[in-house]
Amino acid sequence: MSNSPLVVYTKLSPNHSGKRTKKIDTITIHCMAGNCSVETCGNLFANSARQASSNYGIGYDGRIGMYVEEKDRSWCSSNAANDNRAITIEVASDTKEPYAVTEKAYAALIDLLVDICKRNG
Repeated sequence: MSNSPLVVYTKLSPNHSGKRTKKIDTITIHCMAGNCSVETCGNLFANSARQASSNYGIGYDGRIGMYVEEKDRSWCSSNAANDNRAITIEVASDTKEPYAVTEKAYAALIDLLVDICKRNG
């Protein structure tokens, strides 16, 4: 199992469950509800008291960060069954509905989705 070569920033979070118990066959996308950078998101997930993480994050500028390696289960969706089989992605967005994302973040999300699907069949 590999990680995305599209990552430009890595800050591994202590908030994960270790190795997955299921094969990756799902992608779960979540909005940050804030136009954060990948560094800000990484700092939030580095705090063990938050008990939250994702495999990847996409900043408002389209840069991609990694917080939990693909081999490990993140704590993103509050659903262990989902997080064990999903690559989870947080995307910078507006703070209120409809949680719009920038064009750069959207383009990076599409690139990351294609990469994940190709590498994980």
